[in-house]
Amino acid sequence: MLNLENVTISRSVLSSVSYSIAIEEGILPFSIDEKGILTLLISEMHNMEKVQRIQMLIGKRVKLKFLERDTLFPLIVKQYDLQDNGEGSSVKEKHVGPVFSLNPREAIITMVTDILWEAIRRRASDIHFEPFEEAMQVRFRIDGVLQNIVTVPSARVSELVSRIKIMAHMDIAEKRRAQDGKIRFAEQGRDMDIRVSTLPTGFGEKVVLRLLDTKSFNFSLESIGMSPDEQELFRRAIEQPNGIVLITGPTGSGKSTTLYGAVNHLKKPGINISTVEDPIEYNMPGINQSQVKPEIDMTFANLLRTLLRQDPNVIMVGEMRDKETAEIAIRASLTGHLVLSTLHTNDSLSAITRLIDIGIDSYLVSSSLTMVVAQRLVRRVCSHCSCVQAKTEELRERIGFDTETPLYRGVGCSHCNQTGYSGRVGLFEILPISEELRSMISKNESIVEMRAFMKGMPFRTLKDSAFEALRSGTTSIEEIAREVAVLA
Repeated sequence: MLNLENVTISRSVLSSVSYSIAIEEGILPFSIDEKGILTLLISEMHNMEKVQRIQMLIGKRVKLKFLERDTLFPLIVKQYDLQDNGEGSSVKEKHVGPVFSLNPREAIITMVTDILWEAIRRRASDIHFEPFEEAMQVRFRIDGVLQNIVTVPSARVSELVSRIKIMAHMDIAEKRRAQDGKIRFAEQGRDMDIRVSTLPTGFGEKVVLRLLDTKSFNFSLESIGMSPDEQELFRRAIEQPNGIVLITGPTGSGKSTTLYGAVNHLKKPGINISTVEDPIEYNMPGINQSQVKPEIDMTFANLLRTLLRQDPNVIMVGEMRDKETAEIAIRASLTGHLVLSTLHTNDSLSAITRLIDIGIDSYLVSSSLTMVVAQRLVRRVCSHCSCVQAKTEELRERIGFDTETPLYRGVGCSHCNQTGYSGRVGLFEILPISEELRSMISKNESIVEMRAFMKGMPFRTLKDSAFEALRSGTTSIEEIAREVAVLA
């Protein structure tokens, strides 16, 4: 039995196998004996064909020892990184992106499962299978950004798509129309709900999988990422018996997470909470969740009308998409219900004008709205490879940030898959609707006038939140410029 705890493999042994071959073949040179035989750790049970191929690649006689894949690959990265951090020339080539490869000859069931496990291991929220003329590109969305992971040979694309469709209970013969499905992936203690969407393209069907971890997701208010002061403001608003609390921001800004956090905080035995969603992203025990189905006339508006006859205390509406839905939600809030919902706007004040623009009377908006929260998600600089960033004058000037405060970025390491980022952090702009603001709304005053009024208030904007994240070294200036469009 090999003892791998605190082991450091010598440079002379590591240099016998290049880093790219180590990753591609799933092997790690471990030791060389007095006869010159190289002991390799390998991630799969060996056969003579593989032994001969590896010996030809390396030019040495080899002895293979089996090690689990999940143990071996982090060990490969660690050992080559250790040598790179020492003095002398590097034994590791520059490697960009996640370390992952597929055996193009393996069974399609194994191939799909390997991709799913790799996505789960890397905390991906989505998997994109994108067909092109010569191969299919597989990309993971990690911390909000798509990353190239691996390619699938064109000869295997059709059976890969069919395998996913079978898992999602979709029609494998239908390739001309878009389809939606769902996979329940429960293996080795992980319980994932996977939403599947297919779309015909010029080179075949594109497939996108949305991964939802039903067990490990944290729905507490503390997990949302608000500061203690912001959390207190938000908590006071959602604990009101009636009114509307809106969460705004673009797609992928964490609005649903904030809504689920609020609903989970309010969940008590004496309260009836009902939701209208499209789709239901997480099943929450104790909450009555309804799925929009336009094909049978179960729209947001129609479901909301029905919910009002179900004696609710709290109603969560996934999105206010139209005037009809917004009107019903507002009237529900005025008749003693708390309504939580989302809008797609850039900042909190824009939500007020959006409601008026879609046809809601200003007096209804002013009397029903309790709070608007605008939010963004930016990637967090990796703590393992963070360093002070130079040459940022142009970006600093563009967004109006001072030139004195040191800024940080990640240079890329094995902990962050060479991206420089690990995880995400929320930026928030919380707007309680004060009496003065209600008066301005009811008088149809412009958003310019409302913004001028808020400048004199103790109001933390998205810009303020972004600058605080920069000062603390939490994120990079490129992330702020990319995600917080209101600053551009």
